[in-house]
Amino acid sequence: MKQLLLGALALAAAFAVAGCARSSAPPAQTPLPTLSPRPTIADPLNGSGVSPASLKHRIAAVMIDNYPDARPQSGLHDADLVYEVEAEGGITRYLALFLGNAAAEVGPVRSARTYFVDLARPYDPFFAHAGQNDDTIDMLKDLRAGGFADMDQIQHTPEAFWRDDTREMPHNLYASIVKMRAVGPTYGYVDKPFGGRTFAFDDDRADPHAGPAGEGAPSGPPALLSPAALQTPPPLIPEAVVSFWQDYDVHFVWDGAAYQRFIDGQAQHDRDDDRPYEVSDIVAVWIPATVLDTIGDLRMDVYGTFPAVLIRQGRAEPGSWIASGPTTLPSLVGENGSTLPLTRGQIYVEVMPQGSSVKVGNQTWSH
Repeated sequence: MKQLLLGALALAAAFAVAGCARSSAPPAQTPLPTLSPRPTIADPLNGSGVSPASLKHRIAAVMIDNYPDARPQSGLHDADLVYEVEAEGGITRYLALFLGNAAAEVGPVRSARTYFVDLARPYDPFFAHAGQNDDTIDMLKDLRAGGFADMDQIQHTPEAFWRDDTREMPHNLYASIVKMRAVGPTYGYVDKPFGGRTFAFDDDRADPHAGPAGEGAPSGPPALLSPAALQTPPPLIPEAVVSFWQDYDVHFVWDGAAYQRFIDGQAQHDRDDDRPYEVSDIVAVWIPATVLDTIGDLRMDVYGTFPAVLIRQGRAEPGSWIASGPTTLPSLVGENGSTLPLTRGQIYVEVMPQGSSVKVGNQTWSH
């Protein structure tokens, strides 16, 4: 009997030890889910990879103030493509185009000119501005009748805009891309994808006249690189100076990855974002301007073929800017007529009046 009792106690002790051993083993590891990269598609404005959902929207174009009291601006950091053009009196104004990033605040918003409307028309955008010169009124009226999405804060779509009381008028009017997309359709302006051709980019393998990649673009030959791009590149030059009328200069400084913009010695950045603007490519285009009055109002015929210089990755190459009309995106070609591909990323188009200049190193271009 004693032996049976001792055997039972030994067996119980063995089970207890086994149980402790089991409880001290680490729990089974649950495998982590595999994260798939988010799908991207090429932005038709500047070739950057963006969410496919963003391309379902209409391009937004906003007139942005560049008077000294308007700096720093808002939203330019998120713009895909920016035109800088003289407005009057030697002061430039921006036409900023948005698609890949829906900037929450863009401005200060200012008035339109006929040539800004013409620059915007090939993109078929929501066109945001605050009024316009007298010679633009009838032009916009006719375009609205044809479906142009004119979003004028003063007369047509005030809900897309607001005033910031911390800044002085007229440099305190703002819009947002989300508001423009929401308000536009209530005025009959459909929020629709861009269906036009795109620029050519330096790693394209599709026809440069095709639509966005993956959107049923027709097949075709690869974009042609100019002979200058195939040869040993010239020395890298870290700064380009764009000089408009009345001693207004913009400096672009290459930092090894992109260009930073400087005005009056100050690096440009958004009002609520200290990151300097990072510009991939600068296209300087010379379009003759006519001064209309003592204020300095201008007239420009922006459709045609104009001399241009492409500044990218610390180097410059002359060519031509071809803007055939209001329904076709402009194109950029080299001196031999072959397509000049652009770098993917933010692009600035500097529309230069006659007599203005661009200096890159010891080279200066003026027309």
